[in-house]
Amino acid sequence: MIEMEYLMELTTPEGDVFQTYLVGPADATKAVLIIHDWWGMLNYNREWADQFAKLGYRAMVVDLYDGYHPADIKDAGEYMRGIDLEVAHSKLDTAITTLQIPHRKIAVLGWSFGGLQAQHTTLQNPSIVDALVLYYCRVILDKQNITTLNCPVLAIFAESERTWPKKQYSFEKTMSEANKILEYYSYDADHGFANPEGPRYDSDATEEALQKTVTFLEKYLV
Repeated sequence: MIEMEYLMELTTPEGDVFQTYLVGPADATKAVLIIHDWWGMLNYNREWADQFAKLGYRAMVVDLYDGYHPADIKDAGEYMRGIDLEVAHSKLDTAITTLQIPHRKIAVLGWSFGGLQAQHTTLQNPSIVDALVLYYCRVILDKQNITTLNCPVLAIFAESERTWPKKQYSFEKTMSEANKILEYYSYDADHGFANPEGPRYDSDATEEALQKTVTFLEKYLV
């Protein structure tokens, strides 16, 4: 049974109000902050949160689009590029602080646009984030900022992306040279393969990647 399923309204220190989807036991010792892709908060984001809640996690999906859902790819790209990143980062900082309670381990997970924001959040909150999960996103962890990283990373790559496998090899090299923990997997699938509402959905790749994610989090959120 999923406990405490609802929409929670949060407010940043600057006064920006935003919505989150929050599920799972309030006293859970593990939590995951979930960040949507450039389509905004969709059903599958909430469904992943539900699955984590069933495993005993406190799971929160943050809506960085304030309820907006782009009509097409062009709209999605324009809306994403128009996001006030300072406000978005403040929302994520507020969300992760809300999840923080004594003796709780916290992971951050994001797809594409959300994966990029997950990296920013992790670098801004190195003492809070205990694990980071990235799905087919631009990697900004490099030699300059990776010293701030204080947690293991799971990276999921889509082999049909134009930037694969170079992106994967480069990230592996950077993490190895910095002596950071990285697990990574790639799938013969397209960018966006985990979104059931999109044309590139791959159910087999999604299910396997989800299981890899669960295994990774169970390993490091202890």
